[in-house]
Amino acid sequence: MQALVKYHGLKDWQLRLPYHDSISVNTTSMKTEAEITDQRKGGVFVDGKLNESANARLQQVVAALDPSKQVGDFRIDSRNMPPGKAKGIGYSSSAGAALTLLCYKLLVGGEADLTSLSRTARLFAASASRSLVGGFSRLYAGKDDDSTYAKKFADSRNMDLRMVIVPLPSRVRTEDAHREVLTSPFFKARIESAQRRCEETEKAILGNDLDALGRLAEKDTLELHSLTMTGDSGLIIMTEDSLKIIRKVRELRDSGTKAYYSMQTGPSVFINTSEKDEKQVFDAVTKLGYKAYSSRVGGEARIL
Repeated sequence: MQALVKYHGLKDWQLRLPYHDSISVNTTSMKTEAEITDQRKGGVFVDGKLNESANARLQQVVAALDPSKQVGDFRIDSRNMPPGKAKGIGYSSSAGAALTLLCYKLLVGGEADLTSLSRTARLFAASASRSLVGGFSRLYAGKDDDSTYAKKFADSRNMDLRMVIVPLPSRVRTEDAHREVLTSPFFKARIESAQRRCEETEKAILGNDLDALGRLAEKDTLELHSLTMTGDSGLIIMTEDSLKIIRKVRELRDSGTKAYYSMQTGPSVFINTSEKDEKQVFDAVTKLGYKAYSSRVGGEARIL
């Protein structure tokens, strides 16, 4: 999942309520698959290893679906594809969406209303609520649990966005970054700016305006990372590789190629482009020596 307008910081950590709205788009090239492999005991295993952090987060989801159940009552095996230790490509979001839908099927059954279920997925990660509903989605930051939910507002029929994704590793924890930005002197201004940008971004997507969307995503990226850098710890998440790719994107755009960079809470880079220019962007990045993945607009979480 690529966050186009990103949230940072939570005003309620238990309910994971963000300070402002956010917008994202699911991808087709990167995903999480989860499977219930034992209905007696186990917990969450990620790539074959018991994951305590995922267990703790998923417990809140399970409790919301069926208060009589515990995560340890069954085993879930989850895997990210492609595997790796890249940061800032949305695997926690896709994992939260997959695990929430899987637990819903096990504990509740029937067809799920994804917009309604997005409130539950938010308990795992706020961004998981957007991944769950898929396409281009918006998380509405309300005042409480009921008024904070995600809704899909567009898909590839509105904008056939192409993405070239460059995964890069990092040891920075997203949770640490969420706390860090609250200490930035620019955080209050960010809330107002991001909320306003959500309106502009949604309009650009519905109007199939790639240039406007690209510029807005770049502005949001720079603004987001400026918050982490101006917090008390001076946290710098971008790396030399991130900057090298950004320079290449600007170079491509100067030559007439549709290419715009976007980053989340990590060094990985998304490059938003068109069908016409996708191959040129992909080739330019791989010639720099990076592994890249081409992607289109992805759908919602689903049972396979």
